[in-house]
Amino acid sequence: IEQKQLKALMYMKGKWNMAGMFFVIMALVMAMKSNAQKITYTQPDRNENRQTNFEIIGKYGDHYLIFKNYRASNYISVFDASMALVKNENMPYMPEKIIEANFVSYPDFSYLFFQYQYKGVVFCKAVKIGPDGKNLTEPIDIDTTIVGSNTNSKIYQITPSEDKSRIMVFRINSKNEQRLLFKTLLFDKDLTLLHSTKELSLRMSDRSDFLTDFNLDNDGNLVFGKGIRGGQNENITKFFLHVKWAKADSFYVRELAFDRNSLDEVKLKMDNFNNRYLFVAFYYNARRGGTIEGIGNAIFDKNQKEWVVRNAIPFSDEIREDARGQNSLKNAFQDYFIKDLTIRSDGAFLVNSESLYQTSRGNVSPYNRWNMMNPSMMSPMDYYRYGGYGSPWGWGGPYGPSNTTRYNADNVMILAFNKEGKLMLSNFVRKAQYDDNNENMVSYQMVNTGNGLQYIYNDYDRREVVLTYQTLTPKGQVIRNPTIKGLARDFNFIPRFSKQVDKRVVIIPCLYRNTLCFAKLEFDE
Repeated sequence: IEQKQLKALMYMKGKWNMAGMFFVIMALVMAMKSNAQKITYTQPDRNENRQTNFEIIGKYGDHYLIFKNYRASNYISVFDASMALVKNENMPYMPEKIIEANFVSYPDFSYLFFQYQYKGVVFCKAVKIGPDGKNLTEPIDIDTTIVGSNTNSKIYQITPSEDKSRIMVFRINSKNEQRLLFKTLLFDKDLTLLHSTKELSLRMSDRSDFLTDFNLDNDGNLVFGKGIRGGQNENITKFFLHVKWAKADSFYVRELAFDRNSLDEVKLKMDNFNNRYLFVAFYYNARRGGTIEGIGNAIFDKNQKEWVVRNAIPFSDEIREDARGQNSLKNAFQDYFIKDLTIRSDGAFLVNSESLYQTSRGNVSPYNRWNMMNPSMMSPMDYYRYGGYGSPWGWGGPYGPSNTTRYNADNVMILAFNKEGKLMLSNFVRKAQYDDNNENMVSYQMVNTGNGLQYIYNDYDRREVVLTYQTLTPKGQVIRNPTIKGLARDFNFIPRFSKQVDKRVVIIPCLYRNTLCFAKLEFDE
């Protein structure tokens, strides 16, 4: 509150109102408390540079565990409440070279799944890790695959359910591009095998067909979508829900039709509260080309085995005006991509989409919405390319002086829907981010602190990049908060790879010069 406003609130009929002063001061104190944060850094270790791979495992008691891999070294760093290093727990049971490592975390332990190749065979194994970073078991054999030649690509995908009561390990043999072969292994929380399918076939008619990301519901059902496009650069003209029920050896398939509309990238989310599957996508009125006209959503009830909700909601001129940025009103959403979905227990849901685009100098490829962005940022899963294990970010690329690429990440559009998929409100997190030849510092991370959704991102203050956040309140208001206090110079944050480890605690990777560090950001109630 500005000084003039403060005086006006406390001044009445020419006299100071002491009661008013008291309540205003208390309101200011409460406001300051609600926006207070505390940030704590790990000490830089010159042996951990920006090429170090990592995964934030979680919080165990007063300790925080982070897995790190650099060249032939694998270890878990254990930090105390002040983010001081307690120890680095070496992992001698892991081979020197791994293809990928994944963690599934529980309140009192975690599972490490890792893949590696030895003499033409890819092994997938699991180890139970205790809260102190020590292994509680020796490596457990999960599966093997004969590949013949050397490969740096991961073979297995690890997909836990939302409540972690089920874990599915599966692989896809894509040597035949028109017939994919799945092998699935479903485990419970104790890694007891519940069901396995050795050869599950899925036909793909063309390379323009693609699969969405894979989800596992709390009953162990594997859910994904298959989209069909007329060509590599065309919209989705047909879309099919695929479910492999937990104990089934075949796919249950249902088409999702949106009349004459064609779809953009399709996102899905498990609504485990209500036994439903949510699908969301932008849509076009034309089957080929055109501009984004609105957003569609559909809900599949797994008990009824029917589509119970299907909506195509056109964007109003008011929303277009809010979203347009530098684009025309017609092309207001051409740079927007759906990033994440959040579902409430009553079935209402929220959709975040972000304006993401590139600007380049030099040899510029033609604009293509589907492959414009780096796969690490937003592109749909390509079953022909699983990617290898490496740093969770890409530090630039083969760019020379004649070709400079600038990665831009602007406003986040927030759309809230009721349980029937009807649009209730819209709002925006206003930001303008960019970085050259590297997209790691741009974009955001959303965390739920109980009293609101926090959108954490890097902002610019007097030519310096600073960590900041905006809050979406339960009433749908977006509040721009003051700059986070305690920010140290020379630390560059990577918020899009951060992880919420407690109700109001987030671990954020950052760089101190060329050294990988981590910061603990705590929000007060």
